[in-house]
Amino acid sequence: MVIKIKLISVNLPEAYIKVLEILVAEGKFPNRSEAIRVGIRDLIKTEYLIEESVNKNLNPIAIESQIESEIQEKLIV
Repeated sequence: MVIKIKLISVNLPEAYIKVLEILVAEGKFPNRSEAIRVGIRDLIKTEYLIEESVNKNLNPIAIESQIESEIQEKLIV
């Protein structure tokens, strides 16, 4: 499967860029673009999970717990 990537422009605060540079320097990401892609992917997944849970009338505490579990899994990897 070929994933088409499109270039976009984003304005970020200098502090965000500094942290991205640190993450890249520590080897957590190969470059800033990949770090940003991962952040956006996780945001989309989280927002989708919240929306799906609301649509299914799930308890907000259960939603928060599920999101927290997913975040913890990502931090451990």
